[in-house]
Amino acid sequence: MAIGFFQKRIEDILNNVASSDDSAALSAEQMAQLSSDLALYFSTVLLTLSGMLLVGLFLLWMVKRRANPASTNNKELQRQQLLQELESQFLAINTKPAVWMTNRSTFDAKVVYEFSLALTPDIRWHAPQNIQTSWHMGDRMIVITDQDDLLTASVMDEILFWFRHLDRAVSSDLIKVEDLYSLWRQILPFALDNRFSFLAAYFTEDDLEDVEAIRQVLIGVIRYCQQQKLAQPLSYINGRLDPLFFDELPKGMKPGLEAARQNNVHRKDPVVMDEAPIIVQETKTDRKEPVVIAPEKAAEKPKTTARKEPTFSIDNVDIDEKKPE
Repeated sequence: MAIGFFQKRIEDILNNVASSDDSAALSAEQMAQLSSDLALYFSTVLLTLSGMLLVGLFLLWMVKRRANPASTNNKELQRQQLLQELESQFLAINTKPAVWMTNRSTFDAKVVYEFSLALTPDIRWHAPQNIQTSWHMGDRMIVITDQDDLLTASVMDEILFWFRHLDRAVSSDLIKVEDLYSLWRQILPFALDNRFSFLAAYFTEDDLEDVEAIRQVLIGVIRYCQQQKLAQPLSYINGRLDPLFFDELPKGMKPGLEAARQNNVHRKDPVVMDEAPIIVQETKTDRKEPVVIAPEKAAEKPKTTARKEPTFSIDNVDIDEKKPE
């Protein structure tokens, strides 16, 4: 079929190109034979090129087939290494001595506690208009609670850098959202107990651009939990979400979630109470009451009369006369 097609096309070309004298010199049989030979030649060339192309495609497919497992293994290895690096980074932040509890009776004011203490439900951060800072032993300290608990300021930068590392890794497809879910116990505490509001107040003034990486990572983990219907993380954050972060959630994610209510956590340490009225005890005059040791045995003692003994006088008695011989 291919030969017949080329033969017809070649005959048309020869008829158009050849001059009338040349055409007259060639008979019809010679013209047909010439076109047939040329068609066979070109079809052979075409089939050869097609075969070479098919062979090349097959070889390329074989190379890619063998290279794909290697590239997949390398990508998986990079993913595991990155996740291990992220876990190690957070562990270093979490165990860093950075918290000073200077106004709590149950904590030693001279001890520097790990940052993990600041992520517990007992330490409720505040969202101040102005960040209060101070210096202690060469470290810049910031007040994070209403009870003047202090945190080393360098930890805040480490937290921001860690979240940016997470956000870039997801954006570049180095890790997936389900990988972020494996870190939900380390990520979600920053969406609770006014911590997101404090981070926003610390890093930003008019917008949330500087903490956008934190917001995106938190939203990604919560959305994945909602899509997969993971009850444990959702129950962990429900009712404790930072009000500012809750306002930044997409509308489709808000059903089923509640922000933390103001002043819904009653601090037990230290206990601050209103001044109680002083009870004044009136002094009374001492009253002497009869002491009854055994009332059931108490009875009136009978009156006793004094017994008079007879008196004798020996004034007129001669003792010598009465003395026996």
